[in-house]
Amino acid sequence: MNILFLSRYKWPRVGGVEKHVHEISTRLKTRGHVIKILTEEEVGKDKWEIWRHIWKYKELFDWADVVHIHDVYFWVFFLRCLYLKKKFFITFHGWEEIYPVPVKNIVIRKISELLSNGNICVGEFIKKYYFTNPDYIIYGAANEVKYKKVKRKGAIYVGRVGRSLEYFKQYAKEQKIKLDIFTNNPDASKYFYKYKYAFVSGYLSILEAMSQGTEVISYYDNVLKYDYLNMTPFSEKGYKIPTWEDVASVYEKLWKR
Repeated sequence: MNILFLSRYKWPRVGGVEKHVHEISTRLKTRGHVIKILTEEEVGKDKWEIWRHIWKYKELFDWADVVHIHDVYFWVFFLRCLYLKKKFFITFHGWEEIYPVPVKNIVIRKISELLSNGNICVGEFIKKYYFTNPDYIIYGAANEVKYKKVKRKGAIYVGRVGRSLEYFKQYAKEQKIKLDIFTNNPDASKYFYKYKYAFVSGYLSILEAMSQGTEVISYYDNVLKYDYLNMTPFSEKGYKIPTWEDVASVYEKLWKR
């Protein structure tokens, strides 16, 4: 099929959504699908500008058998009016880092869900806090990394600059743990095996650290983030970390509905 992904940015910009789209696109291409990615960056600087310039991409939307939206929910309102019979799907990634969740955010997501042909939620918590009815729930995946057995030392932080980083800096200082910080390195996930601890709080980084046998320590500062971390199968005995091939298969199942 001809697949058009819509997102805010694309890889190699560092981010969970960007990596997610990149990894599944790579797998889907090997299965014969043709993948194109259109980002907000390419179309306009703000939502109104994007709506004004979206006409320039009409041929691209006409070309697509499936349009799959990643977190840029406002696109679906306009596009659904233009293409009543086009298949639109949405992946709801994470949350906006605001708690309590603003009612506006819940309403926008719910309308987007109703206007789409199906959705994937990255995390069980989305059902609870956004009242979404997911067709599939996923948590991401981890690439297999071949690494040497080394004596693990210290801790690695992979994530954004913000409250969690400040917390882990203080925690490492108190526990006398040497901490290496990666906030904008697309290759950071390759280095988990060198460390005893991974200070990570996002699904992808958690799975990548687990896949390399690194002990995970996560941070939360509200009940939503607590549920984000605990409403997962990660701690279940025998949990098998998904591959990106597994995740690509979920997308294919959704599109064939």
